[in-house]
Amino acid sequence: MTSINTGVSDAITLLHGAYQAAGQFEALPASCAPQTVAEAYAIQDGLARKLWLDEGLRTSSWKVGAPRPGVTPYSAPIPPQRVHDSGARVDTDTFHMIGIEGELAFRLGRSLAPRAELYSQAEVKAAIGELCVTIELVDTRLQDWQQAGELWRLADNQINGALVVGNGVTDWQNIELGRQPVILRFNGEEQANKVGGHPLGDPTLILTEAVNHLVARNGGLQAGDLITSGTWTGMIFVEPGTEVEVVFPGIGEARVSLGE
Repeated sequence: MTSINTGVSDAITLLHGAYQAAGQFEALPASCAPQTVAEAYAIQDGLARKLWLDEGLRTSSWKVGAPRPGVTPYSAPIPPQRVHDSGARVDTDTFHMIGIEGELAFRLGRSLAPRAELYSQAEVKAAIGELCVTIELVDTRLQDWQQAGELWRLADNQINGALVVGNGVTDWQNIELGRQPVILRFNGEEQANKVGGHPLGDPTLILTEAVNHLVARNGGLQAGDLITSGTWTGMIFVEPGTEVEVVFPGIGEARVSLGE
């Protein structure tokens, strides 16, 4: 049985308690702060066991992103209890902040089993069955999330609050993602209207590396699993009671009502 160091175990306990109480904690100073990406992932994995894996649920959605080309993408499991279909009403009374990000996600059309050889870019793209529109709701268990540092934010599931999944297209490989427009509206009023708004230009640049990481870490991926790829709209804060709509023309849309 693999042992977990005391700092990782303490961090898991802090985050689990915050999730259960819909609370927050001050991350700095803290002796249990993750020191490496591997420790942040160990905290994520331990938290997932407590929140849903031990309840018989599996991780089927992942938050993946990188701030710029050439940077190894980070990933985080999204609690299955926090994944919603487009049109849902999401209660936000337990949120500490509500950040909105319009994103595209890749849904696997076939399973990818663990293997010694890495999956190639062609194999990964062939395994993607759908490109779909998502809305990420951003929230955090860290009181001082901006000062806590990127490893704490990574350990906190990349400050994910919820994911709303809209429709999409199966014939996506010929879409010029570097020229893809996106529109974000709050209560019908336009908040963002961009062309090629993704920081990497084309989010498929991180897809192969991300998929190989997740296959190895998760014991494989299954058909239907979802991998988000980072914001196209930036993060825009919003108040409870807002109707949010994200549209990627030619691909699809997603909507969510934020309950008070």
